[in-house]
Amino acid sequence: MAEPEVQAFVCKNLDAARKLADQSTMRYREGRPLSPIDGMPIGVKDIIATADMPTQMNSPLYQNHRPKGDAAAVRAIYQGGGVPLGKTVTTEFAIGRSGPTKNPHNTAHTPGGSSSGSAAGTAAGMFAAALGTQTQGSLIRPASFCGVVGYKPSLGALALDGVHPLSRTHDHLGVLADSVADAWWLARWVSECAPGQGHHGLSGPARGVPAACAPRSLAVLRTQGFEELGKADSRAFTAALDRLRRLGIEAVEPQADPALQALVDRLACVPELSVEMLAYEMRWPFAGYVAASPEQLGPRIHDLMRQARGISRDRYRELLRYRDESRRLWALLGDYYDAFVLPSSSGPAPIGLESTGSRTLPVYGSFLGVPAYSLPVMESDSLPFGLQLAGFADADYRLTRHAQWVMDALKPE
Repeated sequence: MAEPEVQAFVCKNLDAARKLADQSTMRYREGRPLSPIDGMPIGVKDIIATADMPTQMNSPLYQNHRPKGDAAAVRAIYQGGGVPLGKTVTTEFAIGRSGPTKNPHNTAHTPGGSSSGSAAGTAAGMFAAALGTQTQGSLIRPASFCGVVGYKPSLGALALDGVHPLSRTHDHLGVLADSVADAWWLARWVSECAPGQGHHGLSGPARGVPAACAPRSLAVLRTQGFEELGKADSRAFTAALDRLRRLGIEAVEPQADPALQALVDRLACVPELSVEMLAYEMRWPFAGYVAASPEQLGPRIHDLMRQARGISRDRYRELLRYRDESRRLWALLGDYYDAFVLPSSSGPAPIGLESTGSRTLPVYGSFLGVPAYSLPVMESDSLPFGLQLAGFADADYRLTRHAQWVMDALKPE
C-alpha cells in the first residue's frame, strides 16, 4: 500500500538513503559488511533525535526543530551501515494527540500508537524495521494492530539518550520489524553500540537467525484486561493456546497455580498505578511546557499534569515500592515458567484514528520493565491480532528464542 494512503512518514531522506544503500552494496560485494543491519532500511520514530532530519514530536512546540546531533540509537544505526529512510509519525510526544497514520490492513482503523508510523510503515513494506518507543503500550499494541513483530527490550537495555523523555521508570526504546530476526538484529546491534547508561546491554548472538527454542511451560497472564476482549478475540486467543498445548507446551492458567493467581491479583491495579507514576515523572519538562505554551498542548497532556499536581512524594514512594515488590514476585515465577503469555492488545485495531486503543494488556511489561514480544500469529474480525510473550528482566535472548519458536509454530499459512 502506498505512502499517500498510509501516511507513515513525517519526512523522508531518500537521497541520503540511496547513497548509504549503494555504500552497503559495495561492502557486501567485497565481503565486509559492517554489521547484521548493514543495508537494512529503517524508520525512525519522530521523538528520536536526528541531526539530518527534523525531530518534531508531533507538536507545534517543536515545529521544524533541528537537533544538533543524533540520538545514540541513530548513531548506532549509522555505525552499523543501516539505512534510515525517514522519520515516522508519532502521537504528540508519544502520549497525546494522534497523527494522520492509517492501518495498512484497513485504512478506516487506527494503526495504534504511539509508534504509529513505525508499525504501519513496517506492515506496508516501506522498511524492514523501525525504531519505536514504549512507555505503556506504544510498541506492543501497534505491532498487534498492524500485524508485525514488536519487541520491547528490558528496561534500560537500549540507550534513551536523544529520545524525548516521558517516564524514567517506564520509557523503553524498542523495535517494530517484519520478523523476529530483524527485530533482534536491530535491537542487539543498537545495544552493542549504545546500551543504556548503567546497563550491561543485550546479551546473545549478534548475527544469524535466533535459535528457536520451545518453551516448556507458559504462564497465562489472565488479568482483568481480558475483560476488554470481544468474543472473537477470546476465541482467537484460546485457539492459539490450544495449538501450543497440542504441540506439547504446558500453558498454565492462574487457577491452577496459587503463586500465579497471586501475581495476577496484584497486577489488577497496575494500569491505574502506571498512569500515576507516568504523570508524576512527566512533570519535567511538561509542567514547563504547560506553563509557557498551554494552548499548544493537547488535552491528554493537560489532564496528566493536573493529575501530577495531586501526587505527593510520599505517594510516589508507595508506587515505587509496589512496583519493586511486583517485580520481585514476577521474577520468582521464573523458576517454574519460561515466559508469560497473553494478548498483545484488547482485540484488533478499532475503527477511527483519534484513539489508538487500550493500553491495559501491554502495560504490565512496561510497569515491570521486563522484555516482551508481540507476534503476528492471530486474527480477529479479519484484522491482525498479536500474541504477547513477556519474559524476565535482562533475559531477552532467552525470550527471543521462545518468540522465534512460537512464530515458526503458529505463523499463519
